[in-house]
Amino acid sequence: MFSDQQLAFVDIETTGGRATRDRITEIAVVYTEAGQQQPQVFQTLINPNTIIPAFIQTLTGITNQMVQQAPIFDNEIADQLTTIFRNRIFVAHNVRFDYGFIKAAFKRLGRTFNPQQLCTVKLSRQLYPQHKYHGLDKIIARHNIDMHNRHRAFADARAIYDFWQQLKHNFPAETLHQVCKNIMQRPSLPAHLDNDALKNISDDYGVYLIYGDNDLPLYIGKSKQVKTRLMSHFSKDVHNSKEMSLSQQAKKIDVIPCSGELDALLTESAEIKQRQPILNRHLRRKKDLFSFRLSTNSHGYHTLSIVSMHQVQFNQHQQYFGLYHSKSDAQKTIKNTINNTDLCLQTLGIEKGSSNRPCFRHQLHQCSGACVNKISADMHNLKLALALQKIKLATWPFNSYAYVKEQHKYHIFLHWVYLGSASNADELQAILSQPQGQLDRDVYQIIKQHKHRLQALDPAHVCPD
Repeated sequence: MFSDQQLAFVDIETTGGRATRDRITEIAVVYTEAGQQQPQVFQTLINPNTIIPAFIQTLTGITNQMVQQAPIFDNEIADQLTTIFRNRIFVAHNVRFDYGFIKAAFKRLGRTFNPQQLCTVKLSRQLYPQHKYHGLDKIIARHNIDMHNRHRAFADARAIYDFWQQLKHNFPAETLHQVCKNIMQRPSLPAHLDNDALKNISDDYGVYLIYGDNDLPLYIGKSKQVKTRLMSHFSKDVHNSKEMSLSQQAKKIDVIPCSGELDALLTESAEIKQRQPILNRHLRRKKDLFSFRLSTNSHGYHTLSIVSMHQVQFNQHQQYFGLYHSKSDAQKTIKNTINNTDLCLQTLGIEKGSSNRPCFRHQLHQCSGACVNKISADMHNLKLALALQKIKLATWPFNSYAYVKEQHKYHIFLHWVYLGSASNADELQAILSQPQGQLDRDVYQIIKQHKHRLQALDPAHVCPD
């Protein structure tokens, strides 16, 4: 049985939820010394050297004035904590949060902090599976724990200590010892995830969806080793603020098995756009795209016009430049590109002006004079081609459909648009009979990266039944 002398019950208050950015404002540790019946307390306010947000002040009651004269987290405080935890287990409610912040504070001092950890959220889940919620407020109410000054470090740490004392009375010592041992030996999963959440997940290509409350996805990711990747999200040493937020909120995991790297990339992109997870900052846009189309005016000069990509029918002859989520983004990018050259924005159709009259840039000696025929169309067109080379959309290298095979799946594409995946002839025919669909910027980049794997599609020799 774990004795009281082996455990130290911890709670902290902070300026926010990110251990890499936010700081500790208060620490309390409740622990028992050998030969003593009453617990000892280490408690101190901490000067975070930053402003405590107003809503945090309201929640905890810790104000900027209160911490102004408090000590910073320095080597003296680190030494005291090191002494307390030299032979003790770090016990906290949602231990990853408190441990992560203290570990980060040690790291900023150039020191390490690696005690064993025990999470009382997981302990409650294991011992009281009939209950759905195991937050500290729920535990305090269910077990009639005396509570004053909630959301202050000592009060919360003492509540965890009192919860442990009740567990010792309510369960046989052997049972409590084994449950604690199992929790500490298991992989470091977030407190609100079932211990078997990763049990049946294979370590292969796949897309994983991590859910919070109300079955809303928090984050969607891909990996060629899904189980390993998930464990890296949930490692004990959480340094990344996004990983910390994910660990605190994760309630459920789903995995979509994939046939390979390309399948995982395409599936991830589609799932993110459909579900809009809050912690995915890339790949979320699903709006129309715009590009510049190259045309030629009556004098032989090339011009640029913004077109919506859902109206575009790709072919071997049309040239397009850039993919943008708004017309203003397109205008801004093209002007930045042209401003570094002596090309004529008026001739290109980017800016308005009168025919055969010098443009504004020409009056500033920044335009080579296409607006007044001082430079030939061929030379101006050549300069334009060089300027736009980096943003030119690649030409589709096939006359029609193409595919990439991964295991049993055939991924079907047409003009950089992903049409779907087929594993038999009927599925292939269903894909080929549907409308082409719209170009997606992320999918375009994915296909370009796998261009070397594309093969021309001959429906008669693909996806045999």
